[in-house]
Amino acid sequence: MAKAKQRIDLKNTSMKEIIAFSMLPFGLLTLQNVLGSVLNVYFSDVLGLGLVATGLILAASKLWDAVNDPMMGMLVDRTRTKWGKCRPYLLFMFFPLMVSLALLFSPIDLGGRFGSFTLNQLDLEATLSTINNGFHFVRVPGPSISTGNLIFAMVSYLLFYTFNTSVDIPYQGLTPLVFTDSKSRVKAIAISSIVGSFGTILPSIIFMPMVQSFGKSSGNERMGYFIASIVFALFGGTAIFISFFGIKEKVHLKSKKLKYIDSIKILFRNKNTKILISVAFFSSITNLGAMFLMYFCKWNCYGIIDFAAISAWIGETFGLKNVVLSDMGVLFPLLNISSGISYMLSMAIVPALLKRMDKKKLFIWQSLIFAVADIFTFVVCKYVFPYDSPDLSMARIGLGIYALLRFFTNFPVGMSTVLLTAIFSDTVDSIEMESGERLEGVTFSFKSLVNKFGIAGFNLIMMQIVNMFGYDKLVQLSSERSALEAAGQVLPRSAVLAHSSTLTAMFFCVSALGALGLVLQAIPMFKYKFDENEYEEKLKIFRDEKDKKLQAEIDAALSEKSEVKV
Repeated sequence: MAKAKQRIDLKNTSMKEIIAFSMLPFGLLTLQNVLGSVLNVYFSDVLGLGLVATGLILAASKLWDAVNDPMMGMLVDRTRTKWGKCRPYLLFMFFPLMVSLALLFSPIDLGGRFGSFTLNQLDLEATLSTINNGFHFVRVPGPSISTGNLIFAMVSYLLFYTFNTSVDIPYQGLTPLVFTDSKSRVKAIAISSIVGSFGTILPSIIFMPMVQSFGKSSGNERMGYFIASIVFALFGGTAIFISFFGIKEKVHLKSKKLKYIDSIKILFRNKNTKILISVAFFSSITNLGAMFLMYFCKWNCYGIIDFAAISAWIGETFGLKNVVLSDMGVLFPLLNISSGISYMLSMAIVPALLKRMDKKKLFIWQSLIFAVADIFTFVVCKYVFPYDSPDLSMARIGLGIYALLRFFTNFPVGMSTVLLTAIFSDTVDSIEMESGERLEGVTFSFKSLVNKFGIAGFNLIMMQIVNMFGYDKLVQLSSERSALEAAGQVLPRSAVLAHSSTLTAMFFCVSALGALGLVLQAIPMFKYKFDENEYEEKLKIFRDEKDKKLQAEIDAALSEKSEVKV
């Protein structure tokens, strides 16, 4: 039997503990959102892997997650240390996670090794043109892909997500261990999610300007990515390290170790598990548009604002000759700042809204309302005030309206995060009351796994669709654009607008695609059965009884220790 020196209060939660806990999602989200913000563009455009190969890398990594996530959940549930079952992983895995992020963006070039290959892809426009002439699919060769760079990208990506899982699964499992009653848990989740959301915003604001600054000074764009990734690795990893010392798991003296298969059986014996797993899967679509935002800023917004003229004016007026503004360097951070603020506000209002309705109703209503808002945004900014109008005045109005509407349409991302975490934590408590076993690791590892599968699968599908609409032709403009800029000239906006079908596909991804996820995540919740008032009463009785048993075990352990000394 493990020995404890003092009783730990199972009921009270200090603000200091909440703030320390909040450093954990802040650090994790800082590291994760470096990838979420720029990795697609880095792989497809900088490494030259293209959209299809990039999507395949993301999808293939989830095959490893099918093993890695449940294995990590099982490992967490079997861990017994003086620090608890989840906290040790924060201390020992934050450094490998930092190193793996820097490795992912390291300027190692294997383009000259292992040869290259091409992937045949569907040409949608050519295929549609055959409708009246013996319809058939038209496939064309894709761009040449370096086998060496593809292998390096795959391996480094798998390493990052292996170490990320080793921190993320324990983090999710910590919530019901540190905050043991439902009300304090919702409060803690809301506050930690707000603090953590700064980790979402920072990479969006600073990373690309850092890349451009370091890339320009070194004359190597990839070196710019590498240095920026080191800075963010240190920043996010330090926050995770600090959080370890500010939180404590409530005392658990049970030493029994369940077999993994038994844990799975207990998990799915709960009547709500399958429903919540399907909700977690479809929720992956709701914020998938964020992965296409960099593409949107790079191509859809090209030429709407004359950043070259603004840069020249800043240089002449303030003497800052080295300032170089761009669509990606300015619009991408600004749109993400807006999203981040709405993300924080949406999470902050959840506790107040839960005073008026339960978690289930709030989850369903916010999903359906904002699904309509997403569709509204696409229609207004594409057809009423078209952001892609050749008329720059109309295009600027459309872009401004999109930025405003985007602020509100990001609300369900934050609200869903808080609500789903709280609902899954309730499930952990329910399973413990039913079986006597706490399965934080297995429960949250399955939630994480299905969410990752959803992100990878739907991202691959959307990348394939965008590529079918001719993204490779847009990429070919990059070299022409660079050559013109080197000569002091500018690629005309009309050259980009000529690829209207590709631009529309990308705009759909950042605007209306979320509506599909919101509707699909709401549907299973209609079958979710959970009486929160009855649950609170049962949990209070269960906790009181557990508290008494726990104190008896602690007293027995201390008594045993005293007898040994005598």
